Order: sequence, then structure tokens, then C-alpha cells
Amino acid sequence: MEELYSETYLNAKPSFKRMTARICLITLCILLLVILSCTLGFIGLSTSILIDVLIIYFLPSTKIAYEYIFVDGQIDFDMIIKGEKRKTKKRIDLEKAELITREGSPALYNYKNSPLFDYSSGNENDENYIIVVRNENGTQRIKFTPDEKMLSNIKTKAKMKFQA
Repeated sequence: MEELYSETYLNAKPSFKRMTARICLITLCILLLVILSCTLGFIGLSTSILIDVLIIYFLPSTKIAYEYIFVDGQIDFDMIIKGEKRKTKKRIDLEKAELITREGSPALYNYKNSPLFDYSSGNENDENYIIVVRNENGTQRIKFTPDEKMLSNIKTKAKMKFQA
């Protein structure tokens, strides 16, 4: 039998948490600049500029993308930051999945208190799916935005767990 494979790459809206952290750090930069330069003069100004450069270097990026790689029943969820840095966020095996369904499905009611890992596009118009997985940490929900080919491969590999 032929191995099932598909990739989905999508740009995502930055999360509320990421945007809040970014705004707070930028506000901190401005406050440091004003307070230290007013109280300590030139030494405060130069110190605040050094600290601000460090803070700006570590600012959370707003250019986020997700890539899902499906290989014969296993899905890798990778986060790509600024188009260059990749982090594997989660890897699941569909054999361990309990349920795969559209977001908002009544079948998810029993899992509403399980932690949600959001690897979706963040766009309200996109159709998102939830995979419920049980592992050593308990039950988890994974939200993602698959394309048609990946959805077809998931249906082929996990027919009994998929609910439309």
C-alpha cells in the first residue's frame, strides 16, 4: 500500500498572548528610556538604550506560520517564526486519537475541560478541526486548519475516529 503523505503550510495571526507580550515589552522600552534618562542623565540614557536593544532583540515576532506534516498516520505540528526558525510543537499518532472533528462539534462537549493547543491559522473564516488525543499527560485537544488533501489522508487513516 502507498504511504500517505501531505504537507500544509499556512500563515497565522499572532495570538493574543504574543501580541500582549510584544506591546508590554515595547511599553517597557519607552518607560525605561524616559525614566532613566530623566533621573540619571547621560548614564541613564545610555543604560536604557542598552537594555532597550536587548529587549527589542528578544521581542516576540508577529510573523508566525504553521506547517503540518502528515506521514502515514503521524502528524507533526511545526511553528515557523519569521520564515526561518522552526520549532516542532507537537507530534501525534492518529492511533492515539480518540476523536477528530470540526471545531464547534457537539461531539467535543465531553472534552471541553481538556487543554487546547492552538496551531490554527487564527482566521475566523477558516474551517478548523480538533483532534482529541490521550497520552501520558491525559486528554488534550489540538486545533488546526488542514487543507483538503490532509483531511482526506486523515479520513483514510482514521475512519472510525473521524466525525464530520
